[in-house]
Amino acid sequence: MSLRSLPVYVVLLHHPIVNRKGAIVTTAVTNMDIHDISRSARTYGAQGYFLVTPILDQHELVGRILAHWRTEESRKQHPDRVEAVSLVRLVSTFEDVKAAIRAKHGQDPEVVLTDARPLPKSISYADYRRELEERRHSGGNPKPVVLVFGTGWGVSDTFYPEVHRILAPVYGPEGNGGYNHLSVRSAVAIILDRLFGL
Repeated sequence: MSLRSLPVYVVLLHHPIVNRKGAIVTTAVTNMDIHDISRSARTYGAQGYFLVTPILDQHELVGRILAHWRTEESRKQHPDRVEAVSLVRLVSTFEDVKAAIRAKHGQDPEVVLTDARPLPKSISYADYRRELEERRHSGGNPKPVVLVFGTGWGVSDTFYPEVHRILAPVYGPEGNGGYNHLSVRSAVAIILDRLFGL
């Protein structure tokens, strides 16, 4: 499915996240998540990739990484990587994500949560892909879509009021009773392929 007429964004939340004990925490941004998720976002035609963290030290660190990939030397040596990383936007809150998308598209996005846990009223990838295809063909000004991915032990339920749709978990051949602990980088790639791959 082409995303040219369907604005889709990837968001990686580092807050509000829960830890293994269920407490709300802020997780650290990792270099691999910056690089690998931006490459998946670019491959499947997303219009942007937002990293959300309120921690200023993390902003400084990510800013240095992104600055490296915006130099002329990086453009010469690694043009594909630079193209992917150019999609990355670093913000402090999810409200910043919505404001940026609203400013570009004139409307708030549909917020679609992903989770490794089975949550009520989740939709299958096949069904949601079909919905997106119908929207793409309907013309007009389609509502932007934000695919939200969590870190740590998942997105806190305090974020749920922002959510319009929930995607079903990604399961391997063992099904919902088997091993289910993908890295977020792997989950992003799989989900983007299920929704927008050939």
